[in-house]
Amino acid sequence: MAIDFTQVTPGWLTCRRGGALDGTLAERCRILGRRPLIACGRALADSGMIARIAAGLTDSGLDVAVHAGIPAEPTLDDCRRALAAATGRDSVVAIGGGSVLDVAKVAALAPFLVDPGQWFDAVAKVPDAGGLPIVAVPTTAGTGSEATWVGVFTEPATRRKASFRGGAMLPNSVLLDALISVSCPMHTTAWSGLDAWVQAVEAYTSRGANPLTDALALDAAVRIRTALPKAIDSPSDLDARETMLLASCMAGIALNTSRLGLVHGLAHPIGAATGRAHGLLCGMLMPAVAAFNAEHVGDRYEILACSDKVREGAESIRKFAVDILVQTGSPTRLRDLGLTRSELPRLAEESLSSGSTAANPRAVDREGALSVLEAAW
Repeated sequence: MAIDFTQVTPGWLTCRRGGALDGTLAERCRILGRRPLIACGRALADSGMIARIAAGLTDSGLDVAVHAGIPAEPTLDDCRRALAAATGRDSVVAIGGGSVLDVAKVAALAPFLVDPGQWFDAVAKVPDAGGLPIVAVPTTAGTGSEATWVGVFTEPATRRKASFRGGAMLPNSVLLDALISVSCPMHTTAWSGLDAWVQAVEAYTSRGANPLTDALALDAAVRIRTALPKAIDSPSDLDARETMLLASCMAGIALNTSRLGLVHGLAHPIGAATGRAHGLLCGMLMPAVAAFNAEHVGDRYEILACSDKVREGAESIRKFAVDILVQTGSPTRLRDLGLTRSELPRLAEESLSSGSTAANPRAVDREGALSVLEAAW
């Protein structure tokens, strides 16, 4: 059978401890422009880290502006503010977690003079090229947003959470620096790590998987199972932090082509309804989705679990997710989030329009999505 796929990745990627401050980042930024906008969250700005990074860029001759305060669950208004901040800039340096990176990717679309609501509602298509170059520096190991052309946002007025994507949103450059991830709080480490792991699992079992995404996703999943518990227990373990950053990025590269599955199809509407962290929701949903998919993934769950025993793979996936949630004192059931059973049919219906749901290895209808939500509730 012919192998037919197209893989898209960032053009430059460096994994280097201290790279954000040792001149590596500054050198890359100088190649891309002279007036970078640094996009970041409030905590990283308040810590003084952004000031140190900005000073390094300024010392290298760049005219730097900072747009801080991007929240963990960004809205379209957050995108609009970032777009305004990018006016007159010639590149965007995204430093933060997945939400910061997502908003920064929208800021890079400033040259097109389009309101992000048009992309959110699919009225307009994000162009394939022509945006500002993006340098992505992730501080959490989770979404893999540094390697994708996707952003996920919320519209509070309609309680909708959805993604839009396009080639102009793909970062040009990626810097993985474990030193700026050690201050990541325990729950953020755990929940972001669960998101990365679920993305690796879903990319590996997706309908869109190909030989290249298989290699990246499988290796990422195996690395995360070893490194995530260590990163949670020993936050200053640079080897574990570095492994998580690399694995998260690998999963991001994989999913950018393969897409994901039902976990992410369900997590977005639940996130809009509850406001809870995306990675937490992924960890809570993965056991029920694994059980739903178990007979439709061949031996892939067994391979992920490094086991040759039939059905042991799905149980291994369930156990890892639950163990991380329990280890960190996190809720394990959807009812623990205040979600009522009466809301489940609506959430099941909303998941059906997701591209992630469409890529799930087992076809999903309303009844199937509802059965998963019932099992996770």
